[in-house]
Amino acid sequence: MKTYIKTFAAALLAAGMSLTSGVQAQEGPIRIGMALSQSGNLADSAKHYWEGVELWRDKVNAEGGLLGRQVEVVVYDDRSDAATAARLYEKLISDDKVDLLMGPWGSASSATGAAVANKHKRIFINSGGASEQIHERNFKYVFQTAAPISAYVASIGPLAQKHQLKSLVFFGRDYPAARDMGKAIQQIAKDTGMDVLALEFFPAGTTDFSSLIAQARQKQPDLWVSIGYPNEAIEMVRQMKASNYLPKVFVHNGASINDFIRAAGADSEYAFGMSLYEPSLKTEGNEWFVTEFEKRYKEKPAYYSAFSFAGATVLEHLLTSSPA
Repeated sequence: MKTYIKTFAAALLAAGMSLTSGVQAQEGPIRIGMALSQSGNLADSAKHYWEGVELWRDKVNAEGGLLGRQVEVVVYDDRSDAATAARLYEKLISDDKVDLLMGPWGSASSATGAAVANKHKRIFINSGGASEQIHERNFKYVFQTAAPISAYVASIGPLAQKHQLKSLVFFGRDYPAARDMGKAIQQIAKDTGMDVLALEFFPAGTTDFSSLIAQARQKQPDLWVSIGYPNEAIEMVRQMKASNYLPKVFVHNGASINDFIRAAGADSEYAFGMSLYEPSLKTEGNEWFVTEFEKRYKEKPAYYSAFSFAGATVLEHLLTSSPA
């Protein structure tokens, strides 16, 4: 953590601020700006991402604020569009003159938002964009707290070996994170001796997965791996059941979100989810987070909420810790 704090402090100094004086010397609330998909195809997922930020904000304010000031989060709807997210971060920086920036939900919008922040030499906490392509651009002011994208599919290899799965198809939503995972899946397949029978990406907004199901029916893979969002996982399993097709194993990152289970009902049985966080983890602060999240939102947190809460908490610690 000390190394991270020193790197963060160096970025602040390069931007013309000390670790705390840039925000501490002012009056009024500390304003944190972020774009968020309040409409469009990412809105359902981004809602849970916002819940983590909201819970953190209220916790900090109840404890007296950050650096002695209350925290205000300025949020605009990016409409699930990466170009819109870029324009909104320009607005947050140039017009609203917010003190700090948090990234949106989703790798595409995180990439464009990070580019804007880096251009303006503004610190950007990337807690919602796990695509490794974002950080391959060597941005100096972008700090990632989201787990790297390859972690999503890391367990596919052990799962295949344990259950002697010999072939797979990979169908991902066409966005940077899924393309990164497609590359990782190909390497995992090579390392474990699995055959990749299909690797394709479908456009955002796709609701008809019949062509993918037809391919799988023909190729008969042991394992179907998909990357996308809960609404896509819901439609996939519904359409599989309706067409009387089931792979031996179905894995989708969206299946780990409570929305999937609620919407898919009995169709959610035997689906495997990919999760980068679980409420049962014995990490510092997690017990409080889970307890308070359940009180407020009447369900256990999933990784979307945990990502944003963790990112905001890292920002809090970096601002209030000494770099020495």
